[in-house]
Amino acid sequence: MRKIFSLCFILLSLSTFIAGQHYSPGQKEADPGWLEQFLYNGVEWQPGYPMVTGHEFFLTKEYVTADITLEGISFSNVRIRYDICSDNVIILWKNTFPITLSGDRIDEFTIRHEDATLRFVNFRKVCPEFGGFAEVLYSGASTFVARHTKVVSLNSTQSSYAQFREYTRYYYMINGTCNQIRNRGTFLKLMGGHEPAVKRFIRQNNILISNFSPAGFGIAAAFYDSLVAEEVIE
Repeated sequence: MRKIFSLCFILLSLSTFIAGQHYSPGQKEADPGWLEQFLYNGVEWQPGYPMVTGHEFFLTKEYVTADITLEGISFSNVRIRYDICSDNVIILWKNTFPITLSGDRIDEFTIRHEDATLRFVNFRKVCPEFGGFAEVLYSGASTFVARHTKVVSLNSTQSSYAQFREYTRYYYMINGTCNQIRNRGTFLKLMGGHEPAVKRFIRQNNILISNFSPAGFGIAAAFYDSLVAEEVIE
């Protein structure tokens, strides 16, 4: 029944476009019905890992409140889950119908969960090293991000069932390059001639920089950007 409903929904969306609807630059100018069809345009989500212990989603398997931007149009207070195993965003329509959105349509989304506000940007074209969504920890002239993923692996006891394992990798986008950051040393080397000044800044301000304290990378990156900006002014 759900598959039939999904097909009808897609056909309705297509008929709307054929009838003359077009891309709108903003919600105030667009028809509300068109906006709803635009937002919920996708395929029905189906569970993909019924025999795996745990879940494939970021933070929680429950739907969380989010803001999302699709092809330049922003929507507020929608309900989504972020599947970090397949790098898909699932949006909840009418509180009961889960739809998988095409990743190519999504520019970014911001999750609000408990006391945290987490922004994810689509880096498919900018950072082919991972080619998908990443959490933005710092954004300026350079950008530092966290790429969250889950993989399915056999239990360590070598039993017959599998479980999800979560990994986080960090990337620094600087001077037109996207680089995986494995440690503090690889991060600082990317700063070239400004490396000594950034090291001194880190030491004088007692900034902790490691994969266990990623916020420090963002602070150091902001300082590096300020040094580059001063050079331009001079």
